[in-house]
Amino acid sequence: MKGKSKRVLVVDDDPVVIRLVKEILKNIGYEVETAKDGIDAMVLVKKEKPDLIVLDIMMPELNGYDVLRTLKFTDEYKDIPVLLLTSREQELDRRIGEMMGIDYLQKPVNREAFIERIQKIIQK
Repeated sequence: MKGKSKRVLVVDDDPVVIRLVKEILKNIGYEVETAKDGIDAMVLVKKEKPDLIVLDIMMPELNGYDVLRTLKFTDEYKDIPVLLLTSREQELDRRIGEMMGIDYLQKPVNREAFIERIQKIIQK
């Protein structure tokens, strides 16, 4: 990667998922911040706007859809790309993501597919 490395915010309430995704992203050259729930995520987004957010849907306090709604209806944050990463197998989740222009990946994470999707999103 040339120049300043891109910043990715990983939001998930599962520490194992956070550790795995963080390791993958750091190994390919991204700076990574993590949040354990939607409230922490919004604090970090306001503190330092990331280049991409990897977001779980099912979380305590403020879930992924609540975070998405806040981001997409706030001018300052609406252009931050989001990758939904979830264990939910609902077709509705995928369709909501498509309607909002948000990428979607199913857990468990396939390393190669994840890296390919991240790089595609970051290059947009």
